[in-house]
Amino acid sequence: MVTEDQIPAQNTDWLAAPPSSGLPPEFRLLCVGPTEPDWIGLTLQLDAVGCNDPRFKWVSSASEAMTVLRNENFDCIVIECWPTNLDDVRWDAPDLVHAIRSSGCSDPIVLLTRLPDDGLTVEACSSHCEILVSSALWSSRALVNVIQQSIRLVETAQQNHHHAVANHRRLVRERDEADHLLRQQRDIISELEAITQGSTQPSSNQVEDRSDNSADKANDHSAARKTRSLQIPEKIKTYYHELLRTYVIMGSGSLGGEIAQLASVLAEVGLSPRDTLSLHLEQVEHLVSGLGNRSSRHVMSRADLLALELVIHIGECYQQAAADQNCGQHDAEADNAASNHAKAASTDKTSDVC
Repeated sequence: MVTEDQIPAQNTDWLAAPPSSGLPPEFRLLCVGPTEPDWIGLTLQLDAVGCNDPRFKWVSSASEAMTVLRNENFDCIVIECWPTNLDDVRWDAPDLVHAIRSSGCSDPIVLLTRLPDDGLTVEACSSHCEILVSSALWSSRALVNVIQQSIRLVETAQQNHHHAVANHRRLVRERDEADHLLRQQRDIISELEAITQGSTQPSSNQVEDRSDNSADKANDHSAARKTRSLQIPEKIKTYYHELLRTYVIMGSGSLGGEIAQLASVLAEVGLSPRDTLSLHLEQVEHLVSGLGNRSSRHVMSRADLLALELVIHIGECYQQAAADQNCGQHDAEADNAASNHAKAASTDKTSDVC
């Protein structure tokens, strides 16, 4: 709400260049009031800010205003608030503003009132209107300034709406990209599983040579391995979900130890890299589905880094386990060789004694 005392005086120096007001030279103004305003003062104020050919239209009722707005567009609408203490109330300003906005008209609106009114201010704020409190009403020297402010208010609201629409479209596009990427990763896992199952399937010639018991054992082993890959403890799922959320927020800077520890646990329970990636995708899908209006591109980027780091750690765990196993086999072979050598030496010594 703006009062007349809060608006600086207009520059009436006709020789000076008019300031940049943002108003078009042919400014179109609709005035709603019980009596026709004095256009001279308003015309001079508009001319001082660069509107040298303003177009005015005056109506004296709400029905006339709605009829005019259905057929014409205006740069601004100024409505004089009818005193509510009179018996002949031709319109209620909040109701008229609501009707204008409901009709789809988003033109800037300025409400003129002689006295402050909190209820009117609330209605004006909800409808993106400006209020000018002045006893001079149409002759107020602050009217043009408030008109400019109302135009900027509507322009800002429109820009915010455009930004919100663009941001929503961007989020929808990113969500579609994330879903497409997750489907591709799921397809990779399915292809790897098909290849693995295909490699364990016996060929046609081998099937003819093998017995039924051997085939049953192979099928049982494959089913047991598949069941094992799906039986991931809930504690691991919960822990990985929390680790994923933390990784998305913090990155990998301080979570290297937790990732390595989790990889060691997954390797101990026998999860393969494929099963680990399947667990990762399950938790990522759950996390992305709960983002709401937040961006998913950042989540997907961080999640991919976590999956890469985790799979590397698991590969190193399995590599270390294989190296330890080979080392144990070499040690056992060396011990057997030493034992055999000792036995052979003892046999030779016994033969010499004999």
